[in-house]
Amino acid sequence: MSEPSASAPTGLPAGWTRYEGPLLTIWRARFEGVYGEGSATGFNDGMFVRDQRRPIAQWVNFALRSALLVAPETPGGWPVQRFAIYYAPPRQGFQTIRTERHEWLPRGPRGSTTDADAFSAAVTAAEQFLQVEATFGALGTGTPSSP
Repeated sequence: MSEPSASAPTGLPAGWTRYEGPLLTIWRARFEGVYGEGSATGFNDGMFVRDQRRPIAQWVNFALRSALLVAPETPGGWPVQRFAIYYAPPRQGFQTIRTERHEWLPRGPRGSTTDADAFSAAVTAAEQFLQVEATFGALGTGTPSSP
């Protein structure tokens, strides 16, 4: 298994690092934990089973047993392609994070959004989600907040 990247980009909450490797097994386990054994096979062209769709971006927090994923959401043959953000919260669960649509038209006119533009926007939104999640997560720790 590949190691997480050695240096976490600035701006990521403590404990989170970008993971540059194959699709983490947590995605299939968490999805099937919510939707039932074998359900990952039929989700999003079997992405959690076959690890074939690219590009993807993953972040992991080993201490929290949590992860975040940006990956294609729509089947490859659809006329509109879209990236989604998936979240494996600490310990258990699977959530799709809803933000603005990070989509493109593969046969769109010149000057329209490209797959690289959509992916970059989805990665930025995912990192913003991590910041918000870390901020709100800190509210439940009993740490006093400043007035």
